[in-house]
Amino acid sequence: AQEFYQSIKEQAAEFGRDPEKIAIMPGIFPIIADTEEAAQAKYKELQDLIIPSVGLQILQNYLGGIDLSAYPLDGPLPKLDAEASNAVKSRFKLVQEMAERDNMTIRELYKYVAGSRGHHIFVGTPEQLADKMQEWVDKKACDGFNIMPPLLPEGIEVFVDQVVPILQERGVFRKEYEGTTLREHFGLEKPVNRYAK
Repeated sequence: AQEFYQSIKEQAAEFGRDPEKIAIMPGIFPIIADTEEAAQAKYKELQDLIIPSVGLQILQNYLGGIDLSAYPLDGPLPKLDAEASNAVKSRFKLVQEMAERDNMTIRELYKYVAGSRGHHIFVGTPEQLADKMQEWVDKKACDGFNIMPPLLPEGIEVFVDQVVPILQERGVFRKEYEGTTLREHFGLEKPVNRYAK
């Protein structure tokens, strides 16, 4: 994440843009509960709801439409050629490397991809999530996050009620809005009114 962050900021500067005005905000898929054990149980329950045929189709889409139906779901992902697929190469490579590194079966892989929609999965307590988010921002791995809870409205309510106060208490998240527009709420400068005389 730090390498990606630095790369995007450098590319922005090369194109004459102010890197500080580029916000890197990865998606995070938070599974939050009062204890790690409860969060893990909630995550497993959600993962078990994924219908195999749907999960497999989502995984195949991430891999550019490569048909995996001939392979056992509880076997490893076969060696695949990214160049032979229509997939986004970076996403293809990420999925393939994760499968190899973590020795994941096709079933485990489709559950991960389908469940998280390709974003970072966090499973733990509100305090642990606040720690993780603060660490990523402090260590220049991102500028903020797109919160992508698995269940709505429950997931966003838990995040707002339990994680945001921790971040506010630490002084790393605002307590009041500073502007009047969504752009200003994101901390971006006011847009130029091209139609003003």
